[in-house]
Amino acid sequence: MTAPTLTDTPAPTRRFRWLWLLLLVAALAGAGAVWRARSAGEATAVQAPPPPAERPVELSAVEVTRMLPRRLAETVRLSGSVAPMEQSAIKAEVAAKLVEVAVREGQPVAKGQLLARFDTADLTARLNEKLSNLEGARAQLVLAEKTRSNSVTLHQKNIVSDTNLDQAQSSFQFQQAQVAALAAQVELARKALRDAVVLSPIDGMVAARSVNPGENLAVNAALFTVVDLSRVEVEATVPADEVARLRTGQTVRLRVEGFGERDFAGRIDRINPVARAGSRAIPVYVGLDNADGSLRGGMFASGEALVAEADGAFALPPVAVRHDAQGDHALVIANGKTERRPVTKRAVWSRGDLVQVDGLAEGDRVVTGNLPGLTAGRPATVVGADSGGT
Repeated sequence: MTAPTLTDTPAPTRRFRWLWLLLLVAALAGAGAVWRARSAGEATAVQAPPPPAERPVELSAVEVTRMLPRRLAETVRLSGSVAPMEQSAIKAEVAAKLVEVAVREGQPVAKGQLLARFDTADLTARLNEKLSNLEGARAQLVLAEKTRSNSVTLHQKNIVSDTNLDQAQSSFQFQQAQVAALAAQVELARKALRDAVVLSPIDGMVAARSVNPGENLAVNAALFTVVDLSRVEVEATVPADEVARLRTGQTVRLRVEGFGERDFAGRIDRINPVARAGSRAIPVYVGLDNADGSLRGGMFASGEALVAEADGAFALPPVAVRHDAQGDHALVIANGKTERRPVTKRAVWSRGDLVQVDGLAEGDRVVTGNLPGLTAGRPATVVGADSGGT
């Protein structure tokens, strides 16, 4: 008996197998469709992050400055001691006994006011002696003039010789000289008598009194020091490398120890041509009005001299001024992104801490932080309120 072959399989059995294969393929196709639908839903629910280049840069408030016009000033610091601009050291003009001292230290005095008085007995006697000598010399001069006149008349008549005429002329001239010399001595004696009364040469205050009544003083002995405090000066020292920026007439604002926050306005009157020995500091003299007399000699003062200023200026820190192939520029935050704004440097202020520029407008928000990687065209936001003015 012959074995059956595939061709011999009954037709219903073959149809059943094909039916199962079709059902399996349909089931697999349905599962794939469900998986693709679920994946698409999850992708829709969670969107992919934007590319890094489009992500906004967050800047803190300290990295952005809103531009406001301001006054810029450049100063040079200086300090020194206050001293009266005018003072007078009064010394004895005569050698005599001091009989009166009318003032003491700290007392205000007026020009011409009596300060002290010397004993005038000896001075008066000397003056009288000089006057007597002068009168005697004048009498001798009258006699010598008469003798000369007679000799001239007799010489014209050939009665006296040339020698006698010359002697008479010489005697007359000698007496003239004697009278002139004694007259000068009389003037000196009168001056000594006037100098016996010591008067104040200026308006001011007595700063020093070196004598007391009853002392016998020599010529040039120190008596008083009178100072005028209506105008004082500060002798300040400035390093040699800073003096080149100073000029006479520049304004100086000073603060004096003991006066708290009070400012005193002065100006540079003089600048010493040489530095002090053993240092590189040059004295600069600042004059101050002191009408109320509040400033006294020896007080310590310090302040600043105004050497340059600019009003209505825009200034940036040096790191905010960028440079590329097109020139200097700054980054401005506008319309939610950084924009390149060309600027022109005008001057450097605050010893290089600020750069004055043109090309910005009031209200511009400029990136002033040290962000070298930030470029123009980047989306940017500011976290917090940006500062106003640099």
